[in-house]
Amino acid sequence: MIKGIIFDLGFTLLRFIGDWETVTREGAEAMADWYFKKRHIKLDMPGLVEAFLNERDEAWAQAHRTHSEVPAQESLLRALHAIDAPASAEALAEAAIKIYFNPEEIAWQPYPDTAETLKALQGQGYRLGLYSNATDDPLIQRLVNQSGIRPWLSPTFSSAGWGWRKPRPELFRLIAQRWGLAPQEVVMVGDTLDADILGAQNAGMPGILVTMNEAPSNEQNRHIRPAATAERLADLPEIIAGLG
Repeated sequence: MIKGIIFDLGFTLLRFIGDWETVTREGAEAMADWYFKKRHIKLDMPGLVEAFLNERDEAWAQAHRTHSEVPAQESLLRALHAIDAPASAEALAEAAIKIYFNPEEIAWQPYPDTAETLKALQGQGYRLGLYSNATDDPLIQRLVNQSGIRPWLSPTFSSAGWGWRKPRPELFRLIAQRWGLAPQEVVMVGDTLDADILGAQNAGMPGILVTMNEAPSNEQNRHIRPAATAERLADLPEIIAGLG
């Protein structure tokens, strides 16, 4: 019998409004502008934008390959070093990363049935938690707060906060242990086969694939079979009850 549910965040509980590349470049440009105009640090603004976005791409490839997270702040420090920025810029990296993520925070919005579904599942006695692959844990915690879903989710973990990236099984198992549940009593709900569903299976858990957003990584991973598929979050109570 399923007693606990681990959710992914992006494209599972939240949808992205806008064009990804446009939003990330807007954030990088705002960050460079903040350094120069707000903090009065002389640096190559266009150079920082391009170096940082390139470092982000390389970090994603490394994390995808090694299943160990590369934090956004680390990518920024590498970019600052690449353009020979002054040490004062590195000292402000944490605040700069928050500026970078501002446009992305606005772009992430809950699906229409997110809150209703979480409330219904908690009311049925399920333990609910979150495990998101992400490069900045403060961003994930802000998104959980801003979207109003904090009351239903505990814990709220990210790969940036712990270092392990799905499909590694460590955090899946840790959440189950915190709840005092066996892995087979916990189900993962997410939008990617190669991270969410495979990670759950690696931890001995079933996985439910949500298909509101058809993730590109799912196209080449059709051999990974979820226990069930949901076209909308509102279908989850019935689907999970059917898993036994």
